[in-house]
Amino acid sequence: MDPEALNPVIDKAVESGIPVVMFDADAPNSKAYAFLGTNNYYAGVTAADKMAELLNEAGGEVGVVTHPNQLNHKERTEGFRETIEKEYPKMTVVDVKDGRGDQMISKEVSEELMREYPNIKGIFASEANGGVGVGKAVIDQQKKGGDIHIISFDTDKGTLDMINDGIISATMAQGTWKMGYWSLQFLFHLQHDIAGELEGETNLPRYVDTGITVVTKDNVNEYYPGE
Repeated sequence: MDPEALNPVIDKAVESGIPVVMFDADAPNSKAYAFLGTNNYYAGVTAADKMAELLNEAGGEVGVVTHPNQLNHKERTEGFRETIEKEYPKMTVVDVKDGRGDQMISKEVSEELMREYPNIKGIFASEANGGVGVGKAVIDQQKKGGDIHIISFDTDKGTLDMINDGIISATMAQGTWKMGYWSLQFLFHLQHDIAGELEGETNLPRYVDTGITVVTKDNVNEYYPGE
């Protein structure tokens, strides 16, 4: 939640000879050896490109439901907003709402978006609970004849079900298995002193992008557990 809060604890561990790597969320100013996770800015770029595709690059108003003060969500929002501003001048990000990672709050702020901007064409939710909340708001809107594209994040069952049902158009799937696998490999190399040392620093990469995949109705079944 806070990229600075754990720095003293991380630094104390590293100074005591305990290897520390970060995955999913970084503490960039700490002494952790590496961060393995999504390039969140690029994920926002990918979401913007997908939104433009869904709108056939015809333009329109779009909004964002996110955690505005959390680093990874800020990066996703910046990637989304800046890509639309630079690459898709017919599209406009009209507002960014704080969904607080809660389905009901995300539903409420999505309803606000639709009231304030009745011509809105799409909403990007930067995390899964937000996406499901937006989806619930859009279900109500569709009953009134509205048609809004949703792009969400992650692959929880609620999100996948809404993709299957045609409520959510797409979601950004993170390389979560890769995060866990390569984090453990890094720790093993560090603990057994086989990472190698170069001028007092490990030669393991400081950052590893574990990738992003766009999930739509075409490939959603691949992301259900056991598939």
